[in-house]
Amino acid sequence: MEILKSIYEVVWFILLIAAGVAALEGYFYYHFKCYERPWFFPVALSVFPAAALVASGIVLGDYSAQMWMYFFLAEAVVAAAFRYVVKGRHTVPYLLLAPAFVGLALLLVYPFVFEIYLSFHDLKLTTIMAWKTTGHLPFVGIQQYIKVFTTSPLSEVTFWQLLGRTLLWTFGNVFFHVAGGFALALMLNNSIRFKGVYRTLLVIPWAMPQVVAVLAMRGEFHSQNGFVNIIISKALAVFPFLAHLGVAPVQWLSDYPLLTCTLINIWLGIPFMMVVILGGLQSISSSYYDAADIDGASYLQKLRFITLPLIKPVLMPAVTLGTVWTFNNINVIYLVTGQAGGTEQADILVSALYKAAFTYNRYSYSAAFAIVVFAMLFFISVFYLKSFDAAKDER
Repeated sequence: MEILKSIYEVVWFILLIAAGVAALEGYFYYHFKCYERPWFFPVALSVFPAAALVASGIVLGDYSAQMWMYFFLAEAVVAAAFRYVVKGRHTVPYLLLAPAFVGLALLLVYPFVFEIYLSFHDLKLTTIMAWKTTGHLPFVGIQQYIKVFTTSPLSEVTFWQLLGRTLLWTFGNVFFHVAGGFALALMLNNSIRFKGVYRTLLVIPWAMPQVVAVLAMRGEFHSQNGFVNIIISKALAVFPFLAHLGVAPVQWLSDYPLLTCTLINIWLGIPFMMVVILGGLQSISSSYYDAADIDGASYLQKLRFITLPLIKPVLMPAVTLGTVWTFNNINVIYLVTGQAGGTEQADILVSALYKAAFTYNRYSYSAAFAIVVFAMLFFISVFYLKSFDAAKDER
């Protein structure tokens, strides 16, 4: 019976999705094919807002008139756009793209707009029940954004300390990702035996699920039985003079949590950069290097004047992605330190944002915090893209 119930639920969900897609296609088909008819506007403005109310389940209630007005205005804008702008052009492509576009809008645009709404209001534990019963939240303007820069999201560190730590975390990780990936790609780009085996082994940290890789590496930094401290102990036994230099096993997870997270993330990120850079190196024609050999150029000269300029169009987008991913990488810090309430010594902006929302329940503050982080990443991405365009123009 449980199996039949599960099958019934799956079939019901599929039919519901199919009905939604069919209704969506019919909606757009009407606007594409009937936009010139004299009854186009009356039918659109009378039928579709009422259908939206029925679909949303709020035909009756305190907000039915208000929501009907919103749906009416939205339909008026859509109908006018189809009547005077679209005019029935590109019907088939738009009908094919409509389900995916609406699905992405519901998954991405609506949460983002709702997050902006929350950032200008005050949603927290003391106001959430009032919001549930009345549907209204206290409007506070830009007060939440001011709090982001003036109050601490945690109990020990300030926003500016978190920002500096995040920039250091991002720069350090991306630098070693690129440097390590570039060095490995240069070695694998040569004619060596078992190149495919080396490439497969080196890409394993990036190919395996990140949770598995991070937890496996976390065990290697254990204070007593971890591989790192065992190697340090073995080295001290062979080279006793290292003890006079301050070398000794340490409590990695408690004394150096951010450094531990950084080392693990560097290990995880190098394979991706290696694969990207190796693909760029293999796309460089060997004729450039042959001409340089004839001219007597050294290895470093070929690296500087041939390899680096030609690899830059491949490297810049990878660095941009790596910067955004590293800036937003909460997985490593969460899994290594336990961010449900663990140490704040390893927190960066996104992990502090997570704690502010789900540990301290400061929802509107966290929404404003998220918008600030989004703006930072947006400007960083624009800066990288501008630098990439400038590099292409120089060539």
